[in-house]
Amino acid sequence: MLPPSPRILSIFVVFFIVAFIVLHSYSDDVKDRMHRLAFTPNAIFDHYLWSCIHNYDYKFFQALPKPGYHDTWILPSRLRSLLSTNQYDFIVVLDADVSITHPDVPLEFLLNKWGVSRRTNIALPWDVQEVARDGSNKTISVDGKGIQVLNTGVVVVQNLEFTRGMLDAWVACPGEETYEGCARWKVEWSHEQRAFSEFIRYDFNPEGDNIVAIPCDDAMSFPGMAAMYPGRIASDCNGHFFRHHTLNKEKTKGSVATSVMQLMYSMMQNSLRGNIDKIAIVEGTEGAGASG
Repeated sequence: MLPPSPRILSIFVVFFIVAFIVLHSYSDDVKDRMHRLAFTPNAIFDHYLWSCIHNYDYKFFQALPKPGYHDTWILPSRLRSLLSTNQYDFIVVLDADVSITHPDVPLEFLLNKWGVSRRTNIALPWDVQEVARDGSNKTISVDGKGIQVLNTGVVVVQNLEFTRGMLDAWVACPGEETYEGCARWKVEWSHEQRAFSEFIRYDFNPEGDNIVAIPCDDAMSFPGMAAMYPGRIASDCNGHFFRHHTLNKEKTKGSVATSVMQLMYSMMQNSLRGNIDKIAIVEGTEGAGASG
């Protein structure tokens, strides 16, 4: 249910696919690869379908890698450059292993559900609780303070001046001019995600809702993941709105197929109900049947 007074009523959105794209040579023809489906995952078509349904813009962004950094570090810098165009109120980033569970549900509904306000700069989900596989039972999905990290597989940013400052600090974090110890996350897992959770989130949430944590159950994991990885995944998140297949990326295809088929079935069911008087023939009623 939406809150009593929805705060986000109208938005413009661009979808920006990051992590999967940067793994390929910039010299390749992106249009040719998309045509051949050589590396384009099913989820990208899922994202495009969602944008078409709700009249959002969709952008397939091919970014240059950042030398000396893990590939996913292009996220904050490319977000910063896109905000600078001032074309959009909100920008949404979805990883290539993220599927949309209910394509008929608009982002406007989700922003209100999550408590995003006009001053919110970024929204991203709590990560699943992951336990080390060395027998120590140590939770590895927490920052140095023991707080659960936020996952960058689903990111929503609002085009505000404070957002741009936050992204600048995130990009500069490994330089350690401000954040000592951040350089380790240039290549060490979980890279830009860990840098955000270790440093940025503590300096850029003065109002309490500048950074909104999306419930894990809404935007992380998939049904049955905890049972599939006993002793490793300790939180039973099911991806009610976005399914993030972090440890089982091949399941993305099945999740996309399921969500699209559910959408088509719902549309056909509504069409059938709306045309039942034209479709149904009941013998014994006036006008039923055919003459001859």
